Amino acid sequence: MTENNELLNDQQDAFHLLEEDHHEDFSSFTKEELTKFIESFNFKENYVKGSQLLQQIKSSFDHLHDQEKEEALQKFLQDGGEEGDFELKKDALSIRFDKTYQRIRTEISEYFNQQEKVKEQNLRIKQGLLDRLRTLISSEESALNLEEFRKIQDEWKATGAVPSANAQELYANYKALIDIFYNNRSIIFDLLELDRKKNLEQKIDLCEKAELLAELSSINQALKELKVLHEEFRNVGPVPKEDQEQVWNRFKVASDKVYERRKEYFEEVKKQQEVNLQKKLELLEKVKEYEQFDSARIDDWKAKTMELTKLQEEWKAIGGTPNEKTKEANHQFWEVCKVYYRSKNAFFKQLDKKREDNLKYKNSLSEKAEALLQTEDIETAIREVKELQRLWDKAGQVPFKFKESSYNRFKAACDAVFQKKRELNAEAEKEYWDNLEKKKEVCAKAEAMLAAGGSQALTILRDLQREWDAIGFVPKEEKQAITERFNKSMNALVEASSEIAAEQKKNFRLSLEVMTLKSSPDGLQQLKKKEQAVAKRISGIKAEIDRYKTNIEFFGRSKNADQLKKDIQVNIDTLEVELKSLQSELTLLKS
Repeated sequence: MTENNELLNDQQDAFHLLEEDHHEDFSSFTKEELTKFIESFNFKENYVKGSQLLQQIKSSFDHLHDQEKEEALQKFLQDGGEEGDFELKKDALSIRFDKTYQRIRTEISEYFNQQEKVKEQNLRIKQGLLDRLRTLISSEESALNLEEFRKIQDEWKATGAVPSANAQELYANYKALIDIFYNNRSIIFDLLELDRKKNLEQKIDLCEKAELLAELSSINQALKELKVLHEEFRNVGPVPKEDQEQVWNRFKVASDKVYERRKEYFEEVKKQQEVNLQKKLELLEKVKEYEQFDSARIDDWKAKTMELTKLQEEWKAIGGTPNEKTKEANHQFWEVCKVYYRSKNAFFKQLDKKREDNLKYKNSLSEKAEALLQTEDIETAIREVKELQRLWDKAGQVPFKFKESSYNRFKAACDAVFQKKRELNAEAEKEYWDNLEKKKEVCAKAEAMLAAGGSQALTILRDLQREWDAIGFVPKEEKQAITERFNKSMNALVEASSEIAAEQKKNFRLSLEVMTLKSSPDGLQQLKKKEQAVAKRISGIKAEIDRYKTNIEFFGRSKNADQLKKDIQVNIDTLEVELKSLQSELTLLKS
């Protein structure tokens, strides 16, 4: 292998190392972990690797953001939104990440721009060194200027890289001038051999360092340090020809061991990604049943949504998958979710329509309840409001945002009707107690008459009766007692009066009895029974009178007919008197 070939191969291998992908596995990182990583990331140790890793981190973060956006879209659709109206604002973590990302990208960009400027400066420096070297070679004393030659070489090595477009030509000119210089010297061979032996020592040292890298626990750290060693290996000059292949092979073997470890690491990553893919495919089969789900019950949709949410969480918890299959798997999974949420959205839209109808219906019930406040017949209003309450309870649900307000409106209207009744009852109750006092005064009058011992005329008693009847209702709990007090005194006055006929006394007592019965708890039932008894007796007397009249006609054709007729007529007259009395009594009872 020639000197030129060795240099060319060293350069090619070094370029190969520079082109190696610096790959980190960020598939299991959360957005917060990626943000913390990028904030603590020391990219200044290696700007090339830093630039590559920065893009990997950005890609992983964007992937998580896209997943969140998809989930938010599904939630938006689930809540009834339209896909065209959807917009996801960046959260504080995303803003924080973007700010750090932009800062690092700007710094890396500025670094590479600066590096290009440095390379341009290095180019000018090396071109100046070539000019000095040409001047040195053309000098007549070039063979004596070894010190200047070494100085130019040291400055050349100390000067950094130049733009790649100029590197090959620049190095070729430098190599040609070096060869010319050595050819001009009688000791060229000795000098070259000395340089090559020194370079061999440096490359052996680099080989030893590279061999230790295979033992490092961190493959990323090993790759980072190996890149630096390759850069140094490339910059070291040529070695003796007989050692060229051996030293290069040794360095390459050490490098390959590190690359093999990287290969094994990525193979493990790929295996795990295949396992993750299988898990996701299994979940995909499970989730496909949700495409056909349908139900008319809200609880069924809620339960199914919880199940699907759990599957989505499982999907997100699974690690990375092969890049070429990730997009399709994600698309299929989330497409099924979209179909489910579209169906759910349609169900709840229909439900919302029904609830809107229920709201209109309940609003109409509220309007009717409010109108009842204008009804003067409060008892009718109470009956109607109770019916409205029954209809309200049977009506379905309304939109949640109107649930409380619609109920409060209806309740307020119903409460107002009941309050109106309570207020009317309170007014009536006060009037009842006033009436009680008035009736006590009437009772006191009757009791005073009785105490005076005078015989009262029927007209006076009837005046008292009319005064009593003109007074309105009294409290229910006082009604029977005050009525019995009045009737007791009135009965005593009737019995004590010598100015009232017996029949009149009977009728008056009957009217008092009817009044007493009406005031008792079961008075109406007792009055009904008494009325029925009197009506039955009237029917019996009428039948008996008819039978006697038939007998009179029969007796008309027999002996002793006149006497029999007289006796029967007496019975008929007696019964008719009783009939008349009972009819008066029945009339009084019915009134």
